[in-house]
Amino acid sequence: MARTIWRYTLEPGEQKLWEREDMRGWCRAFQGWVEDEAREQGLKKYIIYDGDGEVLARDVVNDLPESRTFEGRRAL
Repeated sequence: MARTIWRYTLEPGEQKLWEREDMRGWCRAFQGWVEDEAREQGLKKYIIYDGDGEVLARDVVNDLPESRTFEGRRAL
């Protein structure tokens, strides 16, 4: 059976940052990084665990929006 879930366990330093209230922005960015890693490997879901094996975050891997080119515009 093929893997469809990216499982990531936080390192001790990452765990300390995850637990800090003033690092919520970092947590969202880190979760986005884990989702990107899962997407690059062709996986459909991801789960982030703490050092004790508790689930901190889980979600499906969303497709990236297609890039759009704007016709008639020149790059500066």
